[in-house]
Amino acid sequence: MKKILSSLIMTILLSSCTVEKEKLTENVGKYVPPNIDDINFKNFVISNKNFDETWTSIIDFVNDSFFKIENLEKDSGSLTLIFGSKEVENFIDCGDFEYTLFFTGEEFKGSYIDYAKSGLLAELEAKMNINIRKIDNESTKISINTNYTFSTQHALGYYDPKLNQTYSFVSGGYQTINVINPISGSIPTRTCKSTNFAENVIFNLIK
Repeated sequence: MKKILSSLIMTILLSSCTVEKEKLTENVGKYVPPNIDDINFKNFVISNKNFDETWTSIIDFVNDSFFKIENLEKDSGSLTLIFGSKEVENFIDCGDFEYTLFFTGEEFKGSYIDYAKSGLLAELEAKMNINIRKIDNESTKISINTNYTFSTQHALGYYDPKLNQTYSFVSGGYQTINVINPISGSIPTRTCKSTNFAENVIFNLIK
């Protein structure tokens, strides 16, 4: 009887150790997407300045900002700006992420963009189209639409080499894509959306 009890206890202990070992040897993570229900972007404003004043104030500001002019046609009121920044988080929001890697003991907790920048080659490219139209001699309508492309590519040594992603969306928009091999515990999709920071910089200038 004692031998049977000893054998049973040993079996239970070994089983417990096996389960615990399986838990400890698994990478774990959690991803929380950005809130897309709060998107409320209006892509135009009306200025109480005339066309020439509005055009001049925008051009003067752009020349001393993070924007670069790609094309401008004053007669048609068209202006195309491009920008991309290492401070990606100013312009887009991709939610929050955390993980623990068992074999290396590496841990991360923060924004998904910081995670991408630390383990991947992350790049933001954006093209902003501005249309400035005269309403009358004392007011002007300014419309803005921006095309965003956020790309992440594998960096040497990264634990998930298949995680190459590209998000494309416009002002006030977002995109959700599937992730190949998502880390255990996290949902299989990732979402990035516009913060409208760049657009509001222009709108606040001319209000």
